[in-house]
Amino acid sequence: MKFLIIAVFSAMVVSAALSLPLDELEDLVDVQDWEEAVVDDNAGIRQRRVTCDLLSFGGKVGHSACAANCLSMGKAGGRCNGGVCQCRKTTFGDLWNKRFG
Repeated sequence: MKFLIIAVFSAMVVSAALSLPLDELEDLVDVQDWEEAVVDDNAGIRQRRVTCDLLSFGGKVGHSACAANCLSMGKAGGRCNGGVCQCRKTTFGDLWNKRFG
């Protein structure tokens, strides 16, 4: 019963916060001037993919997640190699046409 009351109260707080007009929100929060912000274009850092690095603890889980990620990008699958997801170079359409016509 306590959990239900807390969940309902949390939902009410979230809905009240989301329904706050934007003008009032800008008054409450100090909006930073983004045009003056300095952006370094050379600051790109390449991180390992979550599919192979974090999901590799279960053995095949990382490979399956990598293959699903590659399929979502239109590739014919993939596998993990040293914590990095490597997709096949052929597309799923090419593989389909090769096998079925």
